Formats: sequence, structure tokens, C-alpha cells
Amino acid sequence: MNSSFRPRSLRAAVASAVVATSTLLSASMAVAATPVDLELFLSVDVSGSVDGSEFNLQKLGYVQAFQSAAVQAAIASKSNGVAVALGQWSSAADSPLAVGWTLLTDAASSNAFAASINAMGRQSSGATCVACGINAAVAELGGNDYAGASVIDVSGDGQDNVVGTAATAAARDAAAALGIKINGLPILNDDPNLGVWYQANVQTANGFTEPAANFNDFDIAVQKKIVKEITGDGVPGPLPILGAGMALGFSRRLRKRINLATLA
Repeated sequence: MNSSFRPRSLRAAVASAVVATSTLLSASMAVAATPVDLELFLSVDVSGSVDGSEFNLQKLGYVQAFQSAAVQAAIASKSNGVAVALGQWSSAADSPLAVGWTLLTDAASSNAFAASINAMGRQSSGATCVACGINAAVAELGGNDYAGASVIDVSGDGQDNVVGTAATAAARDAAAALGIKINGLPILNDDPNLGVWYQANVQTANGFTEPAANFNDFDIAVQKKIVKEITGDGVPGPLPILGAGMALGFSRRLRKRINLATLA
């Protein structure tokens, strides 16, 4: 090997090493999802059966919940905080999010999130596609920059009349297979049996349903529900299912990191 070849070979090797190191650093930055105690997605019904005053009662309920001492105390008890976002759905899920992903760690951040909810407008009105809300929430949980236990909070006043009950249950099962818990907040204003339907087709086995008798009672139900979701005091499912959910949740977070690294 002649002497003139060595420097070129060395330069090439150094250049390759720099590129490889840069790639690894980029990947490590991309996969550095912020650890949180909970990723909570609020999936809110804005279908045609929810009139303007009822929409405002829903919005006010969420605002008051995040302003409440009970919810703020639950948030403050979490060492890594709670990441929350809010999406609206009717015939389909709306995009962009009504309120984007926000990290809540104390009363100030919770009050700021409440202010963002208060400022949001209604994005649509249509038929009732509960499955659309679930599927969109799953996608949001899989694509955000946080890593933690994942919960979808579905509120609504009717059964799915777009893709139907079987498709709603299938969307629920697909979320459960990814280690995502779904809790339901059915508003029984027009359908007194809606709570039973939510239990059978919306909540996961390790989730729970917290019904509201009507829109006027929504604020009480949503505050109780969010406290349960943050503190983990909801009704648990069977232990084998919970164990599988934890393993699948880890797998989902790993896939999230891989996807982020691929996009870098």
C-alpha cells in the first residue's frame, strides 16, 4: 500500500465515522421522548345531537375540571407530570387538535390548559362516529413527543351511527392491543342506556365508565373522571389483562421511538 493512499483512506474513515456519529446523535435526539406519568387524550363529541349550549357545557366542564383543586392536586402528585390534549369528533375526527399536547405539572400549567380549552371553538357538527374519535386518539398517542401510560377519555351523548357498534368495539380492541386504556363518559341526556353501551363497546377491560345524567351534570362527572385517570383510582380490569397491557404499552412506546428515529 503506497503512502498517498493512507491519508485518503484515513480521511474517508474519519468522514464515515462523523456521518455515523451524526446519524446516531440525530436518532438519539429524536427518540428522546419526554417521560410522563400519563398521556391523556380527551376525545369530545361535537356531533349534531350536541347543540350549542350543550357544547358550551362540555367545554365549561373541562375548563372547571382543570381549574379545580382536586385535579390540580392529582397532577402535582405526579413526579413526571401529565401530558394532555383535546380532540373533537363527529362524523369524523377533526384535525388539527382543538388543544394540542401540553405538559401539566402544577396549578399554573393546569390553569393555562383550562384557558386553552376555554378559547377553543367548535370544529364541526355531524353524525356520531365514536370509532372515529377512538382511532384518531390512538394515532395522536402514537405520534406525540411523550412516553407514559396512555389513556383515552371518550365523552359523548350517543351510540355510533356512522360505522356502527361492531366497528366501535373493534376500534376499542385495537387500542387495547396497543396497551392503551379507554375510559368512557357517556352523557345520558337522550339515551338512558348509553352507559351500558359504553361499557360494552367503548371502555377497555381495564378502563371504567363515569356517566353524566345530563349536560348540566357533565362538570361533576368529568372532574371525578379526570382525577381517577390521573391517580389511577379507576376500576381495574383482570390482572392478566393488565399485565399484558403493560407489556404492550412498552412495545407501543418502543415503536414510537423507532418511528421518531426513522423520521429524523
